[in-house]
Amino acid sequence: MKELILKKITLRKRWSLSIFITCIILMWAGLFILLYYAFSDDNSYLNFPFLLILFICLVFSTLGIYMFKFFNAYITTVNQLSEKESSIFVGQGILRPFAEQWLPSFIIYQDKVQFFKIFNQPAYTFTDIKSIHFKRFNFTRSRQDCRITIQLVNGTKHHYHVHGNLTQRIYLKNEALAGNPKIMIDDQYA
Repeated sequence: MKELILKKITLRKRWSLSIFITCIILMWAGLFILLYYAFSDDNSYLNFPFLLILFICLVFSTLGIYMFKFFNAYITTVNQLSEKESSIFVGQGILRPFAEQWLPSFIIYQDKVQFFKIFNQPAYTFTDIKSIHFKRFNFTRSRQDCRITIQLVNGTKHHYHVHGNLTQRIYLKNEALAGNPKIMIDDQYA
């Protein structure tokens, strides 16, 4: 099972990064073409578009680094899954929408949950969690999202937006309570 998951994630990584890198290369090429025309004649009106495209190129180049780290975090996490957790991952994937089938918002493994965002991928052990709060969130991309608020024992709160899939919420609740029966679950989604 783990090999199948890694194969699917690697395929999505390869496609996503290839498309993204192609876009970055085209933006940088456009920037150099604009730079050539800006300095070949006295085209001072091209200074603002040049700076704007330069800024966009730098932002997208930085975002590419975070995308690479994002996919590597998935691969690292999947490598730590046991066979039972891998089969649960595949079983849950059938119930998730296509975009999250192999790249879910969170993965539960070894009595901890790891959330995946583009800029960071925090993991929390269930013993460090004091409460989990589920709340219905706005419709986005023609679906109903769920806002999960994790409150740690030290008092800090972390908010995550995931797909409002009932089986994912039930799975997170059951695994959290199995890992730490003292966790307070507040499900205001329904």
